[in-house]
Amino acid sequence: MTVIYSNFSDSDTYLLRGIWEGLDAKIIELTLDERYLNRSESYEWFQLSIDFSKEENKEVDEAIESEEDTLIICGHGSEEGCFSPHFDYTVSSLNKDKIKAKRFIGIWCNASTFAKKNNIPGFFSSMFISNTDEADYMGIGDVEEERIKESEWKFVKTLNSLLRNNVPMEKWKEFFNSIMDTTNKVEVFNFTSLEYFE
Repeated sequence: MTVIYSNFSDSDTYLLRGIWEGLDAKIIELTLDERYLNRSESYEWFQLSIDFSKEENKEVDEAIESEEDTLIICGHGSEEGCFSPHFDYTVSSLNKDKIKAKRFIGIWCNASTFAKKNNIPGFFSSMFISNTDEADYMGIGDVEEERIKESEWKFVKTLNSLLRNNVPMEKWKEFFNSIMDTTNKVEVFNFTSLEYFE
C-alpha cells in the first residue's frame, strides 16, 4: 500500500491520517518546505515553486508507477486532480496513466469527477464537506462544526476498517450508506456522494 498525502497543515487534511493508521503503508507526505514559507522576493518564490514541484513530481510519479496493490491519494483538490502543497498536482491528467494499482482510492473534493472524466476505476469522494464554510456553500447552514468533525472521523475510521479487513471495494459505498447517521445532514451529503467505478 502506498499513500500520497498532501498535508496542508490544516485540520481537514490532518484527520486523513486516520485512513491508514496502523496499516502497513509507504507514506509520501508532501508539506510546504520551510524555505518556501520564508521566501522574500517574487522571483525566489517562483523558482522555489518550480524546484519543489519537480522534486515532488518525480517522487510521486515513481510511487504511483511502482504501486500495484493499493494506492491512496488524498488532500485538497478539484476535478482536475489532487493538489500538492506547492500549487501543483500529485495526480492529474498528466500522470493518471501511470496508475497500475488494483485498488485506487482518491479522497479530495471532486475526486469522483476527476476519475469519471479520466476513466479511472476506484473509490472516490465527491465534494466533501469538512467545515461550516463548505456546509454553508453547499446549502447546509445549520450544522455545527462538532457534528461535521464527528462525521469526518467516522469516515476515516470506517475506510481504515474496510482496508484492514480487505472488504471488496465494490461493497464500500453500500456499507457507508448502511452506517450513515441520517440526522447529520453533512454526513448524508458526504456519504451518499461517494463513488465506486469499475
